[in-house]
Amino acid sequence: MKDANAINDLKAISGYTAYSVMTQLELLIGANTIAKKETVNKIFESYYGIPLNTAISAKAIALMQKYVSGQQIISVPDCLIAATSIITGYSLLTYNKKDFDFIEGIKFYK
Repeated sequence: MKDANAINDLKAISGYTAYSVMTQLELLIGANTIAKKETVNKIFESYYGIPLNTAISAKAIALMQKYVSGQQIISVPDCLIAATSIITGYSLLTYNKKDFDFIEGIKFYK
């Protein structure tokens, strides 16, 4: 059901979306067959991939310095995805809002 929701959400915002290349890399990690990898790549063909750049990297480092403490953890991929969203101004479409909702400057889709 989660995959169906994701597909429907992506269709609804088609033409107004881009993705962090980090997102594609995360999905490819979970694609453990050639067929699954092809499916992931096919999904991303329709959207603009935002590459990592100096501004996104600097923001990710700043987020990591700000939010990693004894009480809070943010993963490197989530840090890069959050930084991409903040730097580009794109709203973040995620089903794991709790991984990002504490980050200042994040705007969520829906």
